[in-house]
Amino acid sequence: MPDVMLVPMSAQDLEAFVDEEVADYAHERVLDGAWSRRDALERARAELGRDIAWEHEAVTAERQRLLTAIDPDGVRVGWIWTKLGPPGPWAASAFLCQMTVARPVRNRGYGRSMLTALEALLANEGITELRLNVCESNLPARRLYSAAGYELAEQLPTMRRLRKRLLSANGSCEPVVFSTVAQVG
Repeated sequence: MPDVMLVPMSAQDLEAFVDEEVADYAHERVLDGAWSRRDALERARAELGRDIAWEHEAVTAERQRLLTAIDPDGVRVGWIWTKLGPPGPWAASAFLCQMTVARPVRNRGYGRSMLTALEALLANEGITELRLNVCESNLPARRLYSAAGYELAEQLPTMRRLRKRLLSANGSCEPVVFSTVAQVG
């Protein structure tokens, strides 16, 4: 598994993340026969407009993390968007909104490395459960999450809701309390 470090997403990283997300969505719609290749990118950007706006808002939103994964040479290999649970009963949970591996380095283990780094980061901040949704049509992602120990929380017609209990550095599922939280990167 390749080494990665998660760092706060820069404005340039955010635009690269959005571009990759739009291209992936367009590609999926072409593969499933819903769209023609000719207008797929334009349609994808229009359909994802609300999500793209949310991603831009998340940069400064409390309890949301936009992270860039970089390899030991400083090369950007992917992006992650995670929402931490609200204060109260859900405070020790997080939701993985989006994880994207950069197209040039796909199928090299970076997805697994990014997920492992995210889980460790969250667990060390006291998060005990990570949840996510994965489309039925996204077989590589489904395989990744299955291999990483995610369990089915709910099956929907076109998507699965998954969850995983996270272990803290001390090996427990109990939140770890830190006097200060270290910044990533």
